Amino acid sequence: MQTKISISSSQYNLSFNHYFLIRKKRLFILLAAMFMVAFNQAYAEDVVPDKFKIALGGYAVLRYDTLLSLTEPNLGAGVAINPDTALGLNAEQSVLRLEGYYRFNNKHGLSYSWYSIGSEGNKSLEEEIDWIDENGDPITIPIGARVGTILDYDIFKVGYLWSFHHTDKVEMVFGAGLHMTRIEVELSAEFTGSAVSTADVSTSVPLPVVSFGVGYNVTPKFSWHIKTELFALKFDDWDGVYTDSSLGMEYRVFKHVGLGLGLASNSLRVTENADDYKFYYDNRITGVMFDVAAYF
Repeated sequence: MQTKISISSSQYNLSFNHYFLIRKKRLFILLAAMFMVAFNQAYAEDVVPDKFKIALGGYAVLRYDTLLSLTEPNLGAGVAINPDTALGLNAEQSVLRLEGYYRFNNKHGLSYSWYSIGSEGNKSLEEEIDWIDENGDPITIPIGARVGTILDYDIFKVGYLWSFHHTDKVEMVFGAGLHMTRIEVELSAEFTGSAVSTADVSTSVPLPVVSFGVGYNVTPKFSWHIKTELFALKFDDWDGVYTDSSLGMEYRVFKHVGLGLGLASNSLRVTENADDYKFYYDNRITGVMFDVAAYF
């Protein structure tokens, strides 16, 4: 786990926003190119179906609940704020998502997934907010201060899959792997023309996860699945709890191409106790997933 604290400016960091947008556009182009390659190769005569899957789609957020705090280490639990209401953050209503797997054989394989949610806000505070400065000392951002906030939340997952029961109708899998979450919070504040000294936080949280999934082929073209991942761990200066569950269905419009739709819920709670600050983050997402998948 790597953590850093840096001083934010008194206004929005426009260069960071510009870089953030460019990065996401380039990533989208790259993933789209990967999908087109997979789509084309899916129709090659010498390809074995269902050995490799790549799915590119969206995640429409129905509910997005977040609590966070950045306080001095001896303050105890501190007072967590809801950034949506307190800071005016607006969660993206759609999220680019990439996932899939690679099978070594009928029993063993690897799975992977990535998705990101970014939020930005700019609001005059209606209530005081406790935070810390660049030295780790507690500060209070007063009512009426103009606050700009950026919250970036990325999830990367890779793991091993064991298909311990596999028939033409039913597949049951067990897996274990690594979940990596990157959280970045930037906060800048200004009050009556003067900047309020604040600190940013950027942390990467690695969590091992265990998973279980069931898939059922209703017909050769239509199937449904249930997947769940979870883990809880505490060591050194942080602890975390992670869960991810989904219920979905897929229809093979072509032999190597499927359309998927489902419901998903993701939850992460992290507490980090560093030498000069204490960071708390609790994020829960519920939404509808839809994607186009290629198999080859």
